[in-house]
Amino acid sequence: MEFTKAFYSPAEVAEMAGLHRTTILNYIRSGRLYAIRLSKRTVRIPNKAVVKLLAPELANPPVIIERPYGKIDPHMLDDDSEWTTG
Repeated sequence: MEFTKAFYSPAEVAEMAGLHRTTILNYIRSGRLYAIRLSKRTVRIPNKAVVKLLAPELANPPVIIERPYGKIDPHMLDDDSEWTTG
């Protein structure tokens, strides 16, 4: 399944998930699915929310960085590292 659009309508997500549109709207109301309300009758679901619902294995997990104790070897750092030595 490819997720090529930036935003989807509830009907599009329902079709992709094999669910009824009302079920998707219930997911949004309950907080299970994030959506943006553009007007009283228009709702759009961001790509990331659709991926998280339909293909959670493709969603990027949060990255946890632990700061080590002791000195840091500057040769082990990436160029974009926030670490400093000293």
